[in-house]
Amino acid sequence: MNQRLAWLFMTLFVVFALFAISKQMTEPKGEIRAALDIGSGATNLKVARVDPETNKIISQIFERSIPVPYQKHLEQSNDNTFDQVVKQQGMQAIKSLKEIADGYQAKKIIAVATAAFRQAANAPQFAQEIEKQTGVQVRIINQDEEGIMAFRGALALSSAEPEKTVVWDIGGGSMQLTTLTESGTYLVEKGKTASISFKNAIIQQIKQKNIATEPSPNPMTLKEMNTALDYAGTLALQTDPYILEKIHHPSTKMIAVGSLFNYGIRPVVDNNQKIEQVELEMAVYKMAGKTDADLSGGTLAEVAVSNPLLVLGYMKALQISRLEIMQVNNADGALTYPPYWK
Repeated sequence: MNQRLAWLFMTLFVVFALFAISKQMTEPKGEIRAALDIGSGATNLKVARVDPETNKIISQIFERSIPVPYQKHLEQSNDNTFDQVVKQQGMQAIKSLKEIADGYQAKKIIAVATAAFRQAANAPQFAQEIEKQTGVQVRIINQDEEGIMAFRGALALSSAEPEKTVVWDIGGGSMQLTTLTESGTYLVEKGKTASISFKNAIIQQIKQKNIATEPSPNPMTLKEMNTALDYAGTLALQTDPYILEKIHHPSTKMIAVGSLFNYGIRPVVDNNQKIEQVELEMAVYKMAGKTDADLSGGTLAEVAVSNPLLVLGYMKALQISRLEIMQVNNADGALTYPPYWK
């Protein structure tokens, strides 16, 4: 009898042990996190399962981008503030995206805001209002942090070697080229232009028009396009020598991230993830003479030509023959940035 009881207990122990192991193997690892990238032209949500020990993204669960033209409204402002219209758009975007994130039972929602929020005089007050209405705390990060977020986001979703990678991000109000130095510290090149400022420079300096009455540079002649390329190239050559040297090294991988590359460049080159400089150049010149109505992009038509010109001008000047575009933004970096999740 005792022997039978012993066998029974042993059998039950094995069954429970196997059940526990099976449960552990089938349960998803990591934790669900959500992050908002409040950019100068769009608000982006990423929901992902993240390993809290390695801070690597295990799987992406959901992503959405809602256009909010903060930078455009800011540059049209007489007092360097966000007007009520764009604040309402921004608030509604955050409320909608937070509702989605809550539906995935995310541990918490992190929000980072970039260039437009750094510039707007009333951004701190608006950030407080966002937290009051939604419960989401908005961190207004500096340009170095913005570059680091993009770099971390790209590396969290890529097998690229960090020390052999340069991550390029262009937003509505800022541009960053980010890499690691030999000592392993981040080096962030703060670009001398961005999407909206480059577009405005074409209107004011090349076309000699007033952006208040002419918000779009389109249509552009071939001569104007070439002048814009030269202007972008001049700015590109002011890049930090260390980053220039790394870009020119044959083992370096160039990764482009952010909304501009994914929604402003990829559609121009048949939605290819990897683009060649020659391919982009051919596509850009086909846009000569086209009006906003001729171009796809809706409200973004006014940068449909200037954005590819900016990228091409930099690629030519920095001798970047090819780029890999990743569906990454600052939200990906925020998802894996340890200080945000303590």
